[in-house]
Amino acid sequence: MILEFWQGAGDPVRGAAVLVRAAATACALGAAGSALFLVFMSERLTVEEARAARRRLLLFALGALFAGAALWPFRAAALTGVTAGMGRWPIYTDIARSPFGDAAFTMAAGVALLLFARVRTAWGAGLGTAGALLVCIGLALAGHAGGHARRQEVLALSVVHAMAAAFWFGGLFSLRTVAGRRDPRSAAEAVLAWSRHAMVFAGLAVASGLALALAFAGPPTQMVRSGYGWVVLAKSGLVVAMVLGALASRFRHARLMERGDVLAGDALRSSCTRQILFALLILYAGAELTAADLPAAATR
Repeated sequence: MILEFWQGAGDPVRGAAVLVRAAATACALGAAGSALFLVFMSERLTVEEARAARRRLLLFALGALFAGAALWPFRAAALTGVTAGMGRWPIYTDIARSPFGDAAFTMAAGVALLLFARVRTAWGAGLGTAGALLVCIGLALAGHAGGHARRQEVLALSVVHAMAAAFWFGGLFSLRTVAGRRDPRSAAEAVLAWSRHAMVFAGLAVASGLALALAFAGPPTQMVRSGYGWVVLAKSGLVVAMVLGALASRFRHARLMERGDVLAGDALRSSCTRQILFALLILYAGAELTAADLPAAATR
């Protein structure tokens, strides 16, 4: 929405579409990350924690489906150029057969498979993991990869980036619940087990995100010359803040919890909350970039 009005007179409908897109992405990544958390951590969770993670997965999945469906009228308005286009039902057939439809149906199929992660069986974990991958492919297809000069490379990087971001972002909600255990030492064991996986995924998210930023916006000297580049820089700053929070959680709060420090659990919960807020701002920035026109240098 901000970038929409910064770059010109601005269209309120397109601005609203950015918010809906950000909500759909957040819910999709939250659902995928919650499913992966259950797959990786189910043996280390208490009954209440596992039940809370399954409820969270269901809520995120429903949110992703509803927000994803809400994007269709905005797409119709964008194609027709008028708000009244939202009610022109014949155009929805064309939308369904377009790249937008490919991305939407791929993500919806992935969200449906994610729900199998709520079942504590090997086949449930397998289907849930496949669902997370499909969701991330759908998110990658919904971005600017199709219009980039190096479409295949950017699409592959986008899938890796989305998968890593899903594990990191979606896991924070369940990790925050684990941090609230009465026994800090028991909680620390689960937190450190998750952190060992999360640090790898965080590294993948940062590395792939940096590669995508350079692919779309160019080097930093070019980024400062456009609104698109400034949003990329702002997003990068938020990622740095999120990484610092993750490092503090891993090497400070969790270590204090190992020693039986009860207050460290509250500090970890606060750190997770800050990381979630940073992540939501990052996803909003990503929605801004998806709505903006692709830089000319990226289409050559």
